[in-house]
Amino acid sequence: MTSTQDSWLQDATRFSSIPLLVGVTGLLIALLANVAYKLFFHPLREYPGPLLWRLTSLPSDYHSFNGTLVFKLREIHLKYGESVRISPNELSFTQSRAWKDIYAARNPEFPKDHRRTALSPNGYYSILNAPKDEHARFRRLLAHAFSEKGLREQEPRIRQYMDLLVDRLNECVRSGHATNMVDWYTSCVFDVIGDLSWGESFGGLENREVHEWVPAVMGNTRYVFRASALTRWGLGNFKNWLVDNKTLESRKKNFALAAQKAEKRAAQKGESRGDFWDRVLIKSADDNSSGEGMVKEEMVNNAAVLVLGGAETSASTLSATTYLLLKNPEVMKKLVEETRSTFKSSDDIDVYSVNRLPYQFAVLEETMRFYPPVPDQAQRIPPAGGGVVNDKFIPEWTTLHVPQMAVNFMPQNFHRAWDFVPERWLDDAPAEFANDDKAAFQPFTIGNRNCIGRNLAYAEMRLVLAKVIYNFDMELDEKATGNWWDQRAWGVWSKGPLMVKLTAAKH
Repeated sequence: MTSTQDSWLQDATRFSSIPLLVGVTGLLIALLANVAYKLFFHPLREYPGPLLWRLTSLPSDYHSFNGTLVFKLREIHLKYGESVRISPNELSFTQSRAWKDIYAARNPEFPKDHRRTALSPNGYYSILNAPKDEHARFRRLLAHAFSEKGLREQEPRIRQYMDLLVDRLNECVRSGHATNMVDWYTSCVFDVIGDLSWGESFGGLENREVHEWVPAVMGNTRYVFRASALTRWGLGNFKNWLVDNKTLESRKKNFALAAQKAEKRAAQKGESRGDFWDRVLIKSADDNSSGEGMVKEEMVNNAAVLVLGGAETSASTLSATTYLLLKNPEVMKKLVEETRSTFKSSDDIDVYSVNRLPYQFAVLEETMRFYPPVPDQAQRIPPAGGGVVNDKFIPEWTTLHVPQMAVNFMPQNFHRAWDFVPERWLDDAPAEFANDDKAAFQPFTIGNRNCIGRNLAYAEMRLVLAKVIYNFDMELDEKATGNWWDQRAWGVWSKGPLMVKLTAAKH
């Protein structure tokens, strides 16, 4: 090769690398510009938070996918304060005022962030994810059933399952073996919601086993969180490959079982059975020709929601209450004394008489502070044009959190936040808790979309807890239970077993 040819090849190589250098340089400039914008020029730049979280939503979506976001948000708030930025376009708040600013009834409302939810397989809404008008229609149909008057009408049906629970637990006493209280609580409240909703239980207590719908409904919540995280990264079309098969099958089964239950109940036509579905069917005649009821697909979706919201959260709270009582024997002693001194027999315990147990109510409130049944509320966004939270303007595209798990452990909200102290909720609470911000505690959220089942949840939990405490002494099987707090949460808690040895109470 001549020197001229060699020089020509060197020049060609040098010039051919210029486009690559220009491309790489441009990419680096664009990356640095993006970083600079998010940190120094973005409308949310004033809010603190972990550096990587402020630059990309990858950490937040990763933890949401894996069910660990509620713990990370608590950790972040404790480090960075009450208002934090948890992704470029997301804010999280723990002040009590944020509840009112974000969730309270207003016009226009702060709507749910539908980028964070997944439509049901049939493409219709449920009461959980419906826009304002559809949500109001669903709520009107179910409001009476969940009212105090409706609850009084249903009291005999509720009590029969509490008594059957006591019978089943007495069998465990006779066996002498530890039993999984999570399963018993779950079966009991699922049987109740089945009877109240469709006139027949799931048979969990009768058959001594958790109904197949329980793992299915839990798998569906897991799917919603994982699928929405993937969708936000443009991977929605690959959900069937990136979400595990067990979760996918659970989602299918959840809606298949909901369809079966809704169709079976609808076959009763207008026949009154005294359950929650009576009014729905009356208003939905002729395929909802009046527009005041529900079409078949909406019935299926709301059937699935009733099972989740009407039972799972109560079962979680009862399980956590039992665990916390067993880990705090002085609290257990006070509750046992109150319960057994108030009633002469187990038959005296009903949804009305439990109101004579103020310490029991305080125990349940403290449990839900320590272990909120829904640890991170559904995210909202400001209305068109933006909104104001904590006296600061928020752009309309911002996702807003009020994560209960973080709220309830902030020292600004609760004194001795990491201690289990039911006394803080009593009317004559010790002076050291005088500055607790009780308005920050909203386990059933607030506003037009607050939990419609609040009355039923309290009635169930208070009745079950009183029956169990009155009739049984309990001992935790530490080895079989393990670290019960080692859980994940996809909307609701994914709980492990709570193994307890029961003995008959001595009165």
